[in-house]
Amino acid sequence: MKTQQSTLRRMWLGKAAIAGFAVAALGAGSAAGGADDTAPPTRSIAYVLTTINWPIYQAKDASGKETKEECPNGINDGAREQFSASFPQKDGKKWTIAETTVMREAEIWWPTVEADKFPFREVGGKVAIGLNLDGKVKPSDFTSPDGKITGIDNQFYRAVGCILSYRDGSSQNLFENEHFEGKQFNRILFELTDVDSLLNDDDVTMTTYRGLDPLVRDAKGEFQADTTQRIDTQWGQDFIHKSKAKIVNGVLTTTEPSDFVWANEFVHQEASLDWMRDAHFELKLTPDTAEGMLGGYIDIETNYRSLNRRYGTHQISYGKTAAASLYKALRRLADAHPDSETGANTAISAALRITAVQVRLTHPKEKVAEMEIDKPARFAARGEDTKIQTR
Repeated sequence: MKTQQSTLRRMWLGKAAIAGFAVAALGAGSAAGGADDTAPPTRSIAYVLTTINWPIYQAKDASGKETKEECPNGINDGAREQFSASFPQKDGKKWTIAETTVMREAEIWWPTVEADKFPFREVGGKVAIGLNLDGKVKPSDFTSPDGKITGIDNQFYRAVGCILSYRDGSSQNLFENEHFEGKQFNRILFELTDVDSLLNDDDVTMTTYRGLDPLVRDAKGEFQADTTQRIDTQWGQDFIHKSKAKIVNGVLTTTEPSDFVWANEFVHQEASLDWMRDAHFELKLTPDTAEGMLGGYIDIETNYRSLNRRYGTHQISYGKTAAASLYKALRRLADAHPDSETGANTAISAALRITAVQVRLTHPKEKVAEMEIDKPARFAARGEDTKIQTR
């Protein structure tokens, strides 16, 4: 049976490659992006994420030099700069550890929404990368760099776009990309089932999982397609979410919102999870790859705790992140999921850019029991300091 499925897949990939070559030769090319109208073997196909990043728009002039379009007042100060301003070394003043370091760490781990003691520079431009999540065009929304998408909901970008850590070339971006690949805990999968065509199909099912196996690169250094990934159903229940989707001209779009949870593990720090609510995927598919945008509403408490579990104050200071100030900005700009008691929004619109390669999934033979309650309720029940806890 396995030999037969392998043969079918090779035939399918070969047919898709020939079809893609023929379309390109006719000059009609990029609409399908290499996909064709043939159903994949067993009417299912799976992918493993290879990169996941916050897309930060950085305006540049004709020479390629960055302008001040989105950050007219400059880049935010970080934890080191705030510390120096708070505890000046002058007039013979001697500060105690309790007055300084301990107090600053307490502000990080027990943040408040009180007015910030330091000026915080939000993004001031009207251009951003992302998706229109609510179908509206509001004064707070953005427009895509090419002007084709209006009403983009990405208040997370407004909060972090002028923080060095999140911008291109920062050490944080470098570390996150390296460790996302290098740590197996970070392995995130999605499977498409009921697929009649990777080109056009108005009813497919998308399910996300956590995988258990490493990413593989080929001799050229590129991520290798058609490797095998085992699904983690024992400890990975928080990652399993299902939604309906459609494929139009080779682009998959989810048609109903769903949670998306992804893992973050880094060297010498705690593993952590991030939680996006009402997630919406728009991905260009081929038999070997998937890439595109993921938009939704980031749970602020989960994201904030995840950041500080991955990095200590020392590490995020390299990118001039001041955690307590960032928390205040996220809460101030939050635009979704109001708290049932206070009415304050608990989530903030955001976008992620993702890439993935095709894999073969190994499903467990026996279904692992799962508590039959809503996952958001499970997250909230795991402690006051975070919505999601790692096991």
